[in-house]
Amino acid sequence: MTAACLSAGYRAYVGCRTTAERNARGQGITMFQVSPQGVWSERHTTAAGANPSFLCLHPGGRMLYAVHGDGDAVSAFAVEAADGRLRPQGTHPVDGRNPVHLCLSPNVRWLLVACYATGSVSSLAVREDGRLGPIASRLALPGEPGPVAAQQQGSHPHQVVFDPTGRWLLVPDKGTDRLHTITLDEATGALAWVSSAALPPGSGPRHLAFTRDGRRLYLACELGSAAAACNFDARTGTPTSVASWSTLAEAVPGNTAAGIVLSDDERTLYVSNRGHDSIATFRVDPVSGRLAPSGWLPSGGSTPRFIAGDPMGGVLVANEDSDALCRVAGTATPSPLARTGSPVCVVFTKDLS
Repeated sequence: MTAACLSAGYRAYVGCRTTAERNARGQGITMFQVSPQGVWSERHTTAAGANPSFLCLHPGGRMLYAVHGDGDAVSAFAVEAADGRLRPQGTHPVDGRNPVHLCLSPNVRWLLVACYATGSVSSLAVREDGRLGPIASRLALPGEPGPVAAQQQGSHPHQVVFDPTGRWLLVPDKGTDRLHTITLDEATGALAWVSSAALPPGSGPRHLAFTRDGRRLYLACELGSAAAACNFDARTGTPTSVASWSTLAEAVPGNTAAGIVLSDDERTLYVSNRGHDSIATFRVDPVSGRLAPSGWLPSGGSTPRFIAGDPMGGVLVANEDSDALCRVAGTATPSPLARTGSPVCVVFTKDLS
């Protein structure tokens, strides 16, 4: 967020879980108005179908897109400039099951979607007005299942992220313990697999964060409760695993790592622990990129499924099972921001009103 944005405040859109199968309490996508002083005020909730979980915004904030977790579709919403309300613009199949993450291509002509249950990535056309068109391509990801039989039955992509050059699409695969590189043909939307890097067996890579120069990336490894570092060759799109570090001081039964954030100055890495209900912090060596565990911050609630850099500073945490949004910074007690049912994703845009 820019200083101009902060001086005018901003808007936060919160995706959630809604279904009984997920023991969820969410009602839809909720928009909060956030003052320049960082005070959150709930403005409205848009009924958005089942599990409008992970979200992404069109550049400029005029459209918002949501996956329908556990389903087989994504939806588009127009954003009203005056008050931030969402107007549904259609729901579209993704030719896969349980879409869990999405992102826009660098030229904003394609929406990329990771489908966890079917081990695939799909591309959908984005029209000039921001509405979605048909599926252009579907790519099944290769790889053998990892050793954790209950969680690694096959490929389970959990995120889609372009590297800083915009040339390569990176896909952490929880099911095969691999980090895939694929390409997108910006003219046709066609997807093609390029290569993959192996992570430790049973680690379950989930989400990643790139450095600004694109030379390194860090992974939250869900099943291994670990943070992993990789080097990245932008000429070939090849990631190379370097090392991994536990997100726990000692074993916590049932803990899983989830979200990951690299600080703006790239000196601190944050990874959330579901079970331990904490945010593990690591110092980043500026030369080697290696990590040094530096402590744990309380998440301010139960099951911190999602974390992001907060425009007001620190790290924003969405605690799914306690319906709590909090800000954590330094060693201070978490600051409660707002409450909403089963929050699992937050995206920010400047206040246009």
